[in-house]
Amino acid sequence: MEVGALKENVRSSSRGPLLGWLFVFLLFVAFLVGLARRRGLEAGGQPVIRMLFVPSVEQGTLATRGNELAAFLAKDAGLVVKAQVPTSYAAVIQALGAEQADIAWVPAFAYVIAHARYGAEAKLQVIREVERYAVVVTRTGEGEPDALRKLAGQPVAISRVLLPDLRKSIVAELNRWAPGWREVPVESDKDGVARLLDEPTSVTAAVSAHVFSGPYDFVGDGRKQLAGERFGTLEATRQIFKTDAPVKDRVAAYYGGIYTRVDSGVTSLAALDGKTFSFSDPTSTSGYIFPLALLQKRGIKPSQILFAGGHPNSVQAVEDGKVAAGAAFYSPPGKVNEVERTFVADARHILMKRLPEEERLAYLDKVRVLAITDPVPNDVCCVRPGFPKAVWERFEASLQRFIATPEGLRAYLDLVAAVAAKPCEDSVFDGFRATLKTTGVDVQKVLEAEEEKIRKKREKAEAEKKAPPAKDASK
Repeated sequence: MEVGALKENVRSSSRGPLLGWLFVFLLFVAFLVGLARRRGLEAGGQPVIRMLFVPSVEQGTLATRGNELAAFLAKDAGLVVKAQVPTSYAAVIQALGAEQADIAWVPAFAYVIAHARYGAEAKLQVIREVERYAVVVTRTGEGEPDALRKLAGQPVAISRVLLPDLRKSIVAELNRWAPGWREVPVESDKDGVARLLDEPTSVTAAVSAHVFSGPYDFVGDGRKQLAGERFGTLEATRQIFKTDAPVKDRVAAYYGGIYTRVDSGVTSLAALDGKTFSFSDPTSTSGYIFPLALLQKRGIKPSQILFAGGHPNSVQAVEDGKVAAGAAFYSPPGKVNEVERTFVADARHILMKRLPEEERLAYLDKVRVLAITDPVPNDVCCVRPGFPKAVWERFEASLQRFIATPEGLRAYLDLVAAVAAKPCEDSVFDGFRATLKTTGVDVQKVLEAEEEKIRKKREKAEAEKKAPPAKDASK
């Protein structure tokens, strides 16, 4: 090989390592610049915004996703945000009151207490998404219509509150297959099915909104809702048609659910009088406050009450037969439940995720939804009193840009199980306050009890730090 060619080969082979070290050096410089910028922001009139999430799902997920949001806010809006997940609702409320937190994402119960006690201010309410279909229901007797084409010229009950897009799709199908059908307006999906059964000469079929539910659930459409009050409705009616494509409905509320075993013999709320009952937690809106209000409204007094310590624990107590029924949250399912193969979005899906996929649907044959409560306002993003308006406006604008990205939407869904956030005011929670008042629950005592738990945990942790190390018995 000639000397010139040899020198050229040596020069070429040396470029790879040099370029690699140069790349590492540039990365290190970029890191130092970013670190210096962060410290500069913190030291130069840009304080750290402390943002808290309640421990509603697995804490590792909340911490990871919270940090992703914080990183986006720093890059997008120049805001230095520190996301944290305290151990309880009470800890979040305390932090807002002591100005140890600036922004908090909390459920209705925690917000109402934080507002009353410390003046926390509601800013945004989380919005969740539900996929709804429309179904047509008829009676099961001999000669009753079993297809849309047999409804030609017949009266069909349709709820006045049916979503406009659902109405449009089902009317198009009726016009196509059942020319001459006539609409009979009713107040709700449940009223339509009731009229179908009570007035067979005036209504031949009923249209209802529909979401997926277990085969024995008394929720999901008007037919099943009526079954919760009138046992035997499912046997007396049938679904003869369902629209192919769902309509996406954005909702600002969820519910409390009452759960029981399918084989418990309990077929109505009235049957729970004098039976054992579990609530999830004394601070839970959907697992205690609203279910308690429902039981009181129906005059139902359980013989024994258990606080299970969480929504899945309450459902587990039902499955294990420790109680006749229990309360936990209920939300209609959305696309994410279909993707993760849990099918439902209520408290049962937490337990179902622990099962092999092939066993999950069978779980719905064991534990059913007996009833749901009045709607509960979705979680709220609130700020401590005195939080600067200009800083909040920057935060909110950046948050909305975060949610608008595919990655941000996935993170936001993991953080608060929602797809959007809309501005809200304190008055959104007036209905909740009225329900709270009817139950007789002493908010102050509930908060004090939770604060006492925090104090004891803190004292225990401090005592363990001071305790001398245990001796190794093997030595």
